[in-house]
Amino acid sequence: MIKAQEIVVDGRPALLTVPTEGPVRSGVVALHGSSSSSFEQPIFEHLASTLAPLGVAVLAFERAPWPYDDVDIPFGVQTEGAVAAYQELKAHYDVPVGFWGVSQGTWVAALAAQQLPDTAFLLLLGCAGVSPAEQMRHATELSVRRAGYGDGAVAGALEIRDEVAELLRGKGRGEVARDSAERVAVDELLQRQSGEPWFDLAGIPVDLGDELPVWHEIDFASEPLYATVKCPVLLIHGEDEANLPVPETLEVWRRAAAASGNTRVESVRIPGVGHWPGTPDRSVEGISEDYSAILRDWFTR
Repeated sequence: MIKAQEIVVDGRPALLTVPTEGPVRSGVVALHGSSSSSFEQPIFEHLASTLAPLGVAVLAFERAPWPYDDVDIPFGVQTEGAVAAYQELKAHYDVPVGFWGVSQGTWVAALAAQQLPDTAFLLLLGCAGVSPAEQMRHATELSVRRAGYGDGAVAGALEIRDEVAELLRGKGRGEVARDSAERVAVDELLQRQSGEPWFDLAGIPVDLGDELPVWHEIDFASEPLYATVKCPVLLIHGEDEANLPVPETLEVWRRAAAASGNTRVESVRIPGVGHWPGTPDRSVEGISEDYSAILRDWFTR
């Protein structure tokens, strides 16, 4: 049996789930993917219902908003929230505490561990070893190929990705205006390619709008960060992962672990799933039992 209690982390709502029988032996802070800042989401609910019966306190919290745009929350802001949640969980239970993160949250988990030397472990679901820009480039290419298109379509979609990414780099430097030559060239490219049947698979709108978003971590370097991680790490990827290059990611972690002397980095694959560890509806009920078993095995060794 488990029980859940609403608490507050850094002024925002959070949910702490613990066992009702037996002691709390360890704790986990759950970190968000890019798509939702809520403390109430199926992947967190599953994590709590799977781990709390094993004596693990699970803390999910509302991620802080970023008031300057509605697209991207800087990793530094997310890391501050993760550290605050870790400290809150430690205040409730003086037990080893680690981080579980999904997708974008895996970078935040490693950044938080960098600031918290006593971090007990990292459980990283859908972790990328390349930059966000490289990750999205990989996802675009695979999406176009899986839809049955050939090299020409792939080249066209990647040209869009690359040109927009470079434009956003300029935006980050404050250099891009709507009437600038760079912006006009990209707008013309998007208009020219918008009639192609594969265009939507590039994941870029035809009209970028008057005000470009800022992609704060577009070229974030994963490997130097991972080389600072000293605690046990479990890398979890779906066998059908399409959002990021798994072999390259595992090689980055191998080099990073060699550099840091961390001999406790493991990798597992979840059969039959991709980036999300379950059915496409993203329901709690559809989450893979193989994934659940991976979590239970980690905490019952």
